[in-house]
Amino acid sequence: MTYDSKPGAPGGGQGSPVHVTLPRLDPEPVPGCPRCAGAAARRTVCRRAGDLSGVSDCNVDIRRHPHVGERDVR
Repeated sequence: MTYDSKPGAPGGGQGSPVHVTLPRLDPEPVPGCPRCAGAAARRTVCRRAGDLSGVSDCNVDIRRHPHVGERDVR
């Protein structure tokens, strides 16, 4: 079996560069919001269990749900 050494060639070589950024910080729950408080509590449980997908889901929930007087930022 031979490999082509051209970048991006099937079976070998290098593709395009990958740009990696730092992860976003956890959003702060809005004070007095029960939905934010619940998501923040679930996030803590998920993080302790090593469930980083669950942590991410909770962060999305906190970031995306609207609050009275605020616009929904998506």
